[in-house]
Amino acid sequence: MNAFNTGPQAANSDDAISNSNSSDRAAASDRRDDSIAREERDINVLLGSYADILFVLMPFTVIGLFKAWQHGIQGFLLGYDLSVAAAILAGLALVKFILGLISDARMSRYRERLVFLVAGTVFVVLVPSLMLSILVLLSADAPRFVMFVQPVLLIAGIMAYSGAVTSTNHLLRHPGA
Repeated sequence: MNAFNTGPQAANSDDAISNSNSSDRAAASDRRDDSIAREERDINVLLGSYADILFVLMPFTVIGLFKAWQHGIQGFLLGYDLSVAAAILAGLALVKFILGLISDARMSRYRERLVFLVAGTVFVVLVPSLMLSILVLLSADAPRFVMFVQPVLLIAGIMAYSGAVTSTNHLLRHPGA
């Protein structure tokens, strides 16, 4: 109630302010709920991509444990297995980028970005990991730097795949990005 005017008009004015405040609170609550729902979808997408990564890495983990048991950790790190895993993840990343580009017409506006990401994945992860795996496979004794390069390539493959899934979903959800 208005302290200066205690008539029916003041009561209506107070009701209008109260209704305005409650609609603002409801709108803010809806925005917060939408934000939480978007965040949950993003987390679910990330968890799904991490599950894919774990399933790709599972056979290589078993092979790695066996090789480490037989020949020590150097036997595994000097083998070609990590490079093959990195190449598989890079290939999956390429598929996700291209699938995102051709599956939704809205993605055509981002084709330059996606082509850059495809080229970067091929240049940084796919070709080096395939070359390294072939060179290690064909050599009698692999050079020691292979022990350090292969894990880096594997991490780059994991980043490329999870980045492909995340960026494609982000570009679809936020068209102005």
